[in-house]
Amino acid sequence: MTSSFDTIIVGGGTAGCVIASRLTERSAHSVLLLEAGRDVQPGAEPADIASVYPASYFNKAYFWNGLKGHWRTHSDSAATGFSQARVFGGGGSVMGMVALRGTPADYDDWARAGAEGWDWNGVLPYFRKLETDIDFGGDRNAMHGERGPLPIRRVARDRWPPQARAVAAWAEARGLPFIEDMNGDFRDGLGAAPMCRQENGRASAAFVYLDAAARRRTNLTVAANAQVSKILFEGSRAVGVTAVVDGALKEFRAREVIVTCGAIFSPALLLRSGIGDAAQLQALGIDVIASRRGVGANLQNHPVLFIGMHLKRAARQPAALRTVPVVSLRYSSGLAGCAPADLFVNVQSKTSWNALGQQIGNIAPTLLRPQATGRVWLASNAPAALPNVEFNFLGEDIDMQRMMMAFDRAVEMVCGEPLRALGGTPFPVRFTDQLRRMNEVGRGNAVKAKLIATLLDVVPGLSDFALGTLTGERIDLSLLIKDREALAAHLRENVAGVFHPVGTCRMGRADDADAVCDHAGRVYGVEGLRVADASIMPNVMAGNTNLPVIMAAEKIADAIA
Repeated sequence: MTSSFDTIIVGGGTAGCVIASRLTERSAHSVLLLEAGRDVQPGAEPADIASVYPASYFNKAYFWNGLKGHWRTHSDSAATGFSQARVFGGGGSVMGMVALRGTPADYDDWARAGAEGWDWNGVLPYFRKLETDIDFGGDRNAMHGERGPLPIRRVARDRWPPQARAVAAWAEARGLPFIEDMNGDFRDGLGAAPMCRQENGRASAAFVYLDAAARRRTNLTVAANAQVSKILFEGSRAVGVTAVVDGALKEFRAREVIVTCGAIFSPALLLRSGIGDAAQLQALGIDVIASRRGVGANLQNHPVLFIGMHLKRAARQPAALRTVPVVSLRYSSGLAGCAPADLFVNVQSKTSWNALGQQIGNIAPTLLRPQATGRVWLASNAPAALPNVEFNFLGEDIDMQRMMMAFDRAVEMVCGEPLRALGGTPFPVRFTDQLRRMNEVGRGNAVKAKLIATLLDVVPGLSDFALGTLTGERIDLSLLIKDREALAAHLRENVAGVFHPVGTCRMGRADDADAVCDHAGRVYGVEGLRVADASIMPNVMAGNTNLPVIMAAEKIADAIA
């Protein structure tokens, strides 16, 4: 393996795959792509990753083992497992394939935060570049692309499962519009969920950017099972990295290093390499290369609550429809100082790979534009030490107010007709390590889930008792929302997060002491180093992160070229 390259990309997740593909389109430019996890070879993808239904999400072999986070802070919430992909393609290879861009206001806020050129008009060409929108692409709609590598499609309305149809009827009765294209029509309303997938399989960046043709390029070197421990510097210039590859410590050199490890591990790598708050680095015995107090700060994610219901046989998602969400409600709180489209209710008619998950519907009230921020930090300078994470969910009063609004809307939805007629009594679900272990792929869990699912179908009323105690006590949701103090306590106790962390190496102006990099991902205070993933985003968007990460990687690759 060559030890010197034009560019080293650290992290073979979504952004890393995109940038490696784009940079190696120039035959004279050599690239080394390093990924800590396993490779996903084109044409030989594992069945659970290739599946339209994201069974890979339940396979712990594709994730960082032992990573935990505090949903609120380390002083008022226990650490719980936080899934971050450790596989080629990153979250795009293991998560739900939802392809929401967010709204124009999200990106205009990026520009106001100092990310020059990242307003809606600046990012739209790259959203169009990355996609082939099967439903809205090409001349039919100037908002969409028709020649990009990533296919975007929605489930046709005549194929919706009963729960989705019931939610649509509920929305129509309240005068909420139906949004056919949530990536081009940004009104409040119930929308058809856009998905980044092939007709019969997943379409992650590892599949569509690093396809067989890209892998054959002689100027691209790919190394799996390669965990980078440190960025190497000569003075203030990044000149390479050290990495443990298949158990052996190796050193690689390059003219430029690009970090694409995600919003948890990118700041951790910068901190271990001497870029961060000087006092904190010195306390850990790390030599300071550049003092940037914003490294690890500004962590944002989407707080979420879960409400489940046991669906009757006739109300379950057909086996042939192997997808996660079909519809979702996106709307605005209307509170002063809050972005539009800041609230969301996700709808799923199937919640796991096993027999029990096929019977459980899920309604998930979500805060899309939180104002509270958390942090990522190191407790040790050991190369393999996992970072500490706290999200600080509901840490601002305005976030609690909006989360209560979203929860109210979700309870109104599940406790009223026509949704209520589809199943048993709705119940809150705690997103705990115990629940996560129950859903891990394995023969033992499959047998247990099958047994429970059979009993719930055979014994009438058992689901109300058994599933209603998942939180440790049965809760009448309609009574809970009438007691605002009890509701606030319930939200603080049960709030969790999805897997959309952003912001920990955010872009900003050169005179902004909290900014980590400029509009092209170049890290302030050093040379030859960029960050190009979700961590550079100034604020989380009103949508999922997969599509925006691909957009950002396309934009930065273009800036490099």
